[in-house]
This record gives sequence, structure tokens and C-alpha cells, in this order.
Amino acid sequence: MGVSDQDGHLIVSTHYLKHGDEKEIYLDIIHELVHIKQFMQGKKLFDERFEYAHRPTEIEAYRQAIREARRIGMTDEEIYRYLKTEWMSKDRVRKLAKTLGVKWRASRRKQ
Repeated sequence: MGVSDQDGHLIVSTHYLKHGDEKEIYLDIIHELVHIKQFMQGKKLFDERFEYAHRPTEIEAYRQAIREARRIGMTDEEIYRYLKTEWMSKDRVRKLAKTLGVKWRASRRKQ
């Protein structure tokens, strides 16, 4: 799931919609809606001056998604798992979690 930086449209994989975890899809929609708003405000969504985990537009979008995750009762452990992506190293996920105030215990994690 993502937002086009050309026209601000939401792009979603039908496979993901059919087979993804419902909570993660929900949080991704919130995350991407923040990006659509940012796009409409003229913000640069893919500012290459920042790595993904430190990009201001990503931090803002993740903050909104995490706020909602906590509202619906997700634990920090579940939120931490949500933050993991195939394009971020374990270290970058940890840094992102720390930036966002998501607590995790390395000794209990299989990474």
C-alpha cells in the first residue's frame, strides 16, 4: 500500500487486501491517508535527504497509525511487529520504534 507522489492516489495490492492482517491493513490505511493529506499540502513524500525511518512525513504518518493502534488496544509488541518491513534493517526498525515511543525488549524478540 502506498501513495503516488505523482497525483496523490492511494495504491493498494488486492492480494494484500485479501490476505493481509486486518489490523495492519487498517493501520496502513490511516498511515497512507496521512500521506495523502501531506501530498495535498504540497509536502515532498519521498524526500531522499532523509532515510525512510527518519523522514518527517513517515514519522508523522506512523505517529497517527500508532495513536490509533493504541486506541484499539494493541500492545507495544504488536505495534513493533507492525513497524517491521522488508526494506528496513532490524537496527532501523529499532530506531524507528524508539523515535515513536514504541517499547520493545530485545531479549524476547526473534528478529
